[in-house]
Formats: sequence, structure tokens, C-alpha cells
Amino acid sequence: MKNIYSYNFLIRIVFLLITPLFFQYFALGFIFHAFYWGVITFAVIIWGVLILLTPLFGRIGCGWFCFFGTTSDLSSKHSIFKMKWKKPKLWLRTLYFVLFFATSITFYLINKQKGITHGFEVIPGFIELNFNQHYQLVWVIDISIALIVGLLLERRWVCKNLCPIGSMCSVGAKHSRLLPVIDTNLCTLCGQCEKDCLVRIPMLDEIKNNKGLITNPECILCGKCVEVCHVDAVKLKFVWDRKKHKENEPNVIDIIRKRNIEKNHKKNILK
Repeated sequence: MKNIYSYNFLIRIVFLLITPLFFQYFALGFIFHAFYWGVITFAVIIWGVLILLTPLFGRIGCGWFCFFGTTSDLSSKHSIFKMKWKKPKLWLRTLYFVLFFATSITFYLINKQKGITHGFEVIPGFIELNFNQHYQLVWVIDISIALIVGLLLERRWVCKNLCPIGSMCSVGAKHSRLLPVIDTNLCTLCGQCEKDCLVRIPMLDEIKNNKGLITNPECILCGKCVEVCHVDAVKLKFVWDRKKHKENEPNVIDIIRKRNIEKNHKKNILK
């Protein structure tokens, strides 16, 4: 469990390297093409399933499979601009979401009027796996954009503000049962988890105000916070009843105050 991020990183790197083999099944742009042609393809099915799973497993699609996010993570380690956490821009997220689906459906209606397509059909392999020169160029462009964005903007800025699939995943992730859970009896509020978080979630605020439950819908469940915690206070757990968990969990601030009082008391005794 402690090394979960190492497994996560390995899986994502392998997935990134082999994505060209099934580019048309995982690149989000092919969801646009699916709507354009009025066909339910593998891309729609795969990401549709991952979206439906978010109320249970959170954003595992974003944190364990998305090649764009992985590439952005790699370059953001060397980001030129160091930025603090900012909530996703709702207006920008909504605008891009509407444009993405509105334009694809508009093209679908035009094609339907022309008689090119007549209705949505389930044809998973409609877009063939063919990594020809055209798709190689698209792949290079996608990777280049992810690298540049990671270097220039805050961590996963595109994922939080522009990705239409990420927007839908965040809605379901608000109710995710799988969460990073902080043991408030162990946590020292050192801030290491917040410093290393791949999406810059304000972990300390979540710990203080949420009794150790990290319920931020931008969490991608990568396990980075688990791996960097020096006192093993962080675990990924299924929490079925958040309210009950909060009722049973002590406040981390009170615990730390008690620790400090005990330390000062021991010092006074030694003196």
C-alpha cells in the first residue's frame, strides 16, 4: 500500500508507451469523431464506463490511464511557474464542455441530413486501429501540448479546466467511496502531501476542515500522498459513510495541541 504511487507511475508509463497501439480507443478526440459519425465506438464505451465508475472509484481513469495527464505530470515536475492551488474555472470548464459536444453533435446532424449517417449505432471498432502518418502526427501534437502545458501552467491545469471528460469525472468523483484518508492521530500537518500532490489539492485544509477525509473531486487517486507521508498517516480506503467517519475521527488540530502540551510538560519536568 505504501508504494502504491510507484505502481501507479509504472502502469501509467507503460500505458503511455503502448497507447499508440490503440490510440483510437483511448484518445479523447475520438469521442468527438464518434459523435460526429453517430457511432458508439470503443473510445466512448471505455471512457463512458470510467465515468460511470467515478461515484465508486473516483477518477481512476484520469489518474491511472490518461496518457495526456501522465505526460503533463512528467513535465510539471520542472514547471517554470510555481503556482498555488486554484479551483477549476467553472465558466471555462463549462464553455469547453459545451463547445466539445455541441460542435460534434452539430456535425452529426449535418451528416444525418446529407444521408451519410442515420442514427447512433453501436460499432465499437468503427474507427480502426491504424497508426498511420496522420495519427502519428496527431499523437506527437497531443504529447507536445501536454509537455508544454505541464511546463507553463499549474499541475494538470488542462485536466481541471478544459478536459470535457475530466469535467464529467469530477461530478461523479464528488461522491467517490474510494478516498485518501488521513489518520489524524498520526498526522503532524507537515504539508509534504500537499507539496507533492500531482493536482495541488490543498491537503492541509482538507485535513483540518474535513477530519482527514480528502473529498476534493480533483483527486486522481494516484497515491502520491500515501508514498510521501513520513509517518504513514495516509491510506487509500473505501469510506461508505462519510458522516459516520467524521463523527468518529478526532480533530487533528486538537491532537497536535495535546501533543505540544505533553511535550512542554515533559520538558518542564526534565528542567
